[in-house]
This record gives sequence, structure tokens and C-alpha cells, in this order.
Amino acid sequence: MSYHSDAAFALRKVPHMSQITWKSILTKLVGGDHLDAGESRWFVDSLMNGDANSVAVGAVLALQQQLGLTADEISGASQAMLAHAVPLHVGGEITDIVGTGGDGAATVNLSSMGSVVAAAAGVKIVKHGNRAASSKCGAADVLEALGLPLDLTAQAVAEVGDEVGITFAFAKTFHPSMRFVGPVRSALGIPCVFNVLGPLTNPARPQHVAIGCADRTLSPLMAQVYADHGQNGMVYTSGEGLDELAPTGPVSVWEIVDGTVSEIDFDPAEKLGLERIDVSALKGGEPAFNAAVFRKFLAGEPVASRSTALLNAASAIVADGHHVPAGDLIGRFNAAYALAEQTVDSGAAQALFDRWIKTAQAKQRNQ
Repeated sequence: MSYHSDAAFALRKVPHMSQITWKSILTKLVGGDHLDAGESRWFVDSLMNGDANSVAVGAVLALQQQLGLTADEISGASQAMLAHAVPLHVGGEITDIVGTGGDGAATVNLSSMGSVVAAAAGVKIVKHGNRAASSKCGAADVLEALGLPLDLTAQAVAEVGDEVGITFAFAKTFHPSMRFVGPVRSALGIPCVFNVLGPLTNPARPQHVAIGCADRTLSPLMAQVYADHGQNGMVYTSGEGLDELAPTGPVSVWEIVDGTVSEIDFDPAEKLGLERIDVSALKGGEPAFNAAVFRKFLAGEPVASRSTALLNAASAIVADGHHVPAGDLIGRFNAAYALAEQTVDSGAAQALFDRWIKTAQAKQRNQ
């Protein structure tokens, strides 16, 4: 079953939809029971329609957090959010590489840097992202600082993806119904299911994913949601709780292949022959600072975050699967890392990035 198809997205048959009410949901959660996917989809749909009671929503989100989220609850919420999203139609097989954020490390924009390299290596990328929430510079912030216009229409975003092989889906553009969610989350002031929905709700519905998750307790749940939706790829968390792959120590990877999730732990420094670095070497700052690091990385300069950005590019290349030979995960990562390194050092990544910015700016002028 392909998640990319509309039929697949409608795969969850919600039982007894007419019987679901805020009272029934709250009664279930107060009793210590988790919501099923249909109930989770119902309350998020109500919220995004703008007709939900904010007190009831806050209670549901808080109770879910207290009980601990389940894959069904995350899946149902992501379905509702995608149902309200502006569609994004990019041709061919596409891949997203993004992190959940919230790791507190305030690193440079590693998945954004890696996305350009993966695209230049032949992986079609539709990167989904937003402005910073818990750091000083999110994906949208750094790309804007580098010259990428964020106000493109959905059609223009799709055209850029088809013409260049990479495009950016700005969450604010594609998820207008999130305006009903923000005030509730702000008033609640604690993590909730919406903290993990960003990576799961790319409006282009990619077939392949390389997703960093800061909370390793949620990583296998996210991987299971992707598996249930027919997507392939991986979710990963570093030993330090980064939502990135990094040669700072051991990492945990939940690989998703044809509906099955398997976990593997390995140390990139040992298995890939990379120099071990400290998390502090990845520290970022304001958009101008992160953009400068981004430019130096693409130019092939030995920035401190180079191996980590290349490792994240490798994760997208492995997730796509078309540019590395079959074999065990470590072998595929070795091949993908070598390809990523060659792509930067040859100037191909810089050339593709320049073309991306130029094409997007031309689309903006013609809107």
C-alpha cells in the first residue's frame, strides 16, 4: 500500500464516528485508556475546523501527555492535520529529511545542509519545515537568510521541486489551520502530540523519510506511524538526545522497510571511520551565523559540522535507496557518506543550491 495515494491516506476507517464526543474522549483518557486512531483524528479535526472548545482540547492534550502517546494517537492526529493541509504535488519519488527539534542543542541547520547534498546526489527532496520554535534558527530562517523566498504559492513550490530536484514546503503556507492550534499550545505550555507532527505531515506525502527525533521514547512510535502509512526510511536519535545523526557517540536508528520497523544501534565514528566530535562543535546561532556556516560547508571548507551534515545527507541517500548498493545498514551508510562527500567536494552541491535559489526567486517574481 502506498501512502502517497489518496486511497491509502483514507485507509483508516473510523468506527462509530457519530458516537465520538469531547465527553467520550475525556472520559476515556481520565479512565486511563488511550485514544484509538479514529478518536485522535476526530479531536484534531475538530480543533483545526476552529470549532473546538479550547478547555477541552487542553485537557485532552495534557491527559495524553500524562499517559504517554501511542502510535495510534500520533497516526490519527497526523491524518487530521494532513487532511487540512494545502496539497503539494511534486512528481516522482520524493524524500524528506527533517528533525523534530526540541533537543535543546541549538545546532547549525544540519538537516537543511544535508538536504542540499542529498538532492545534488540525485535524491528528490521536498523538505518540510518552519521557523525556529525552541532555537534561534529554524530551517525556514536559515533558508530565507540564504535567499530562498518563503512566500511562494503551492504551485510554485511544486514547480521548483520538479525543475531543480529540491524544494521547501514552508509549514506556515501549507498548514493554515494550525492558527487554531497555536494559542492552545501556548496556553498549555507543555509538550504534546503536536510536537512530533511536523515531520509526519509533509504535504507532499513523501515515500521516503530520514527523520531525527530528540526524544528516543517517541522515535519507535514515529517509525511505526511511517510504517503503517506505507513510507520507507528511518527515524534516528543520537545518544546525546540530538534530533540528528552525529559522530558524537552511539546513535539509534529505527529503519522502516515495507511496513516493518527494526532498530539498530551503532557508533558512526567507529563504523564509518569518522573523527569523533563534541556536541559543542555543532553549536549554531542567529540565521546570519548559520547561513555563513551553510555557505562554507557547500564551498567544501572544513567547518566543524561538516562530517555531521554529510552524515545527515547520507541518511537521506540511504532512505531513498536508489543510489547505494543493497546490503546491511552500515554498508549502505558507508557508501552514502562517500557519495555525499564527493558531491560537496566536486562542487555539485554548491551548483545545485545556487540553481535552487535562482529558480525560486524567478518563481517569486512571476507570481
